[in-house]
Amino acid sequence: MLSQIKNIFFVTDDIEKSSKEFSLFFSKEAYFKGFSNQLGVEIQIFSIGNLSINIISSFCEGLWSEKILNFKKKRKEGLFGLELMSDVIINDYENLKKLEIPVGEIEKITIQDLKDNIYTHNSFSIDESLVSNLNITVSDNTNFSIEEENHDPNTNIKSINQVVIKTNNPDGIVNLFEKNLKIRLALDKTFKEWSGRMLFFRVGGVTLEVIEEEGLNNLNEYYGIGWHSDNFTECYEDLTQKGFSFSEIRKGRKPGTLVSTLNDPILGIPAILIGLDGEIS
Repeated sequence: MLSQIKNIFFVTDDIEKSSKEFSLFFSKEAYFKGFSNQLGVEIQIFSIGNLSINIISSFCEGLWSEKILNFKKKRKEGLFGLELMSDVIINDYENLKKLEIPVGEIEKITIQDLKDNIYTHNSFSIDESLVSNLNITVSDNTNFSIEEENHDPNTNIKSINQVVIKTNNPDGIVNLFEKNLKIRLALDKTFKEWSGRMLFFRVGGVTLEVIEEEGLNNLNEYYGIGWHSDNFTECYEDLTQKGFSFSEIRKGRKPGTLVSTLNDPILGIPAILIGLDGEIS
């Protein structure tokens, strides 16, 4: 069973610069800094409630070198891929093979920190013919972390609320996510005012918000992200004081929430802040 999103990967040209920006945004440092010769990337990782944010940049020739090169031809930096966590990876792998879903071989991926500690996990990729430009992998439940310092929960980004994907093939997305990967489809609605379809998939507390866009040059592409705080007011004010610029605050779709768009988001990824707060002073 694919129980949650384990990792989100962001590609950057300058990993130190981007890591500092995310450290300021998250109010904490990356808990892991290292590299993977096998994947061909440098990595810095932040733990954000329900998953890990991986900032990556090209390091050497590796399994991801060509994917990152193709990604950077379309956009210089941005949201690169998702990794879903499998409770029993060999079972999910075999089930997908039985469904004739094209997947890569299971690889034992090795990453190393700056103190020469080595960590491994098993992973396989969903074929690009199904997830064009989305770079979706599946890994086992192996994880590593260190005890993080205590931070004020009111001023912190608590979790990721949604990842926004644009597609010109919504039926293909439904077939992959719901029918094959067994990710719950919570909403499938066509909006007459813009003749477009919107799909909401739910996995491990995160919404994959898929928006139909006819004429999209790529079959699919990541568009944006929603950052969640338990206290919108305090988080918004804290980030504003740190120099982040936001749009006018508005009511969220969910009752009792407030939303604001980042005017100059990190890595140019369209982003919103959403929180469970009623009013702003």
